[in-house]
Amino acid sequence: MMKVHNKMLIMIMLLIAVLTGCGKNKDGVEVQENDNANFKVQVDTLIDKENDSEVEEDYAEQMEKETVDEPVKFDCIDAIKNASPESGLLQIDDMILQYGAKCSEIISVIEQSECIYEADFNAHSVVPAGSSVGIRFYKGGEQYFILRAINREAETVELNDCVIYSISVLDSAMGSAYYAGFGDDEMTYTTVKEAMKGYEPEKELFGGSDSRGNKELGVLYTVPFQEGEAHLYFIFDGITNKLITFEINEHSYDSVSWPW
Repeated sequence: MMKVHNKMLIMIMLLIAVLTGCGKNKDGVEVQENDNANFKVQVDTLIDKENDSEVEEDYAEQMEKETVDEPVKFDCIDAIKNASPESGLLQIDDMILQYGAKCSEIISVIEQSECIYEADFNAHSVVPAGSSVGIRFYKGGEQYFILRAINREAETVELNDCVIYSISVLDSAMGSAYYAGFGDDEMTYTTVKEAMKGYEPEKELFGGSDSRGNKELGVLYTVPFQEGEAHLYFIFDGITNKLITFEINEHSYDSVSWPW
């Protein structure tokens, strides 16, 4: 009897060992535990690879959507091409600005532009009689143009009610900025002289210099405007002759204070 029990005990222990080392998959097929472990590792690896693939696809898709914003160039519109230099009209991007208008009128035009400009000012701030305020407008982090307003009233008024007596268009705006009579051609000394052919330059002089030390050429025209006159300053690169800035102003600068 004892020998029979021992054999049965051994058989039971062997059966337990087999059962604990085996398992069944969902189809009822016996699978070794080690095989299950390996299968799990393989599944986890596949899942990780799938996640990596999804991340890579998402990143590629994002990179496709992220395009570098190139500066938008605006053509000269017919209203500017056909305007007289005595009109005081000028174009910056998609805006037509009227020199001599009220500040509120100019600000309204700027606010309707499709472009985004930044400037630090309060249109409702007060300006004493006879005082002036300068407003610098930035586009893409670069200075783009400057408005100067003056209070010609006998009492303090809001900036909104001041008159724009100067508009300066800076280098970063060139290519999308045009004065009355300009066209789509690249503005150089020659093309500006052609656009202003009905007027003789009042003054030409070399003054300021660029970052390379090259002298710049300044040309001044004085034209009738309303009851008085307006002064048009055009500054050209002394090497390329390209127009790099222009300004319309009621003041006549001396040679030192030109808009270099």
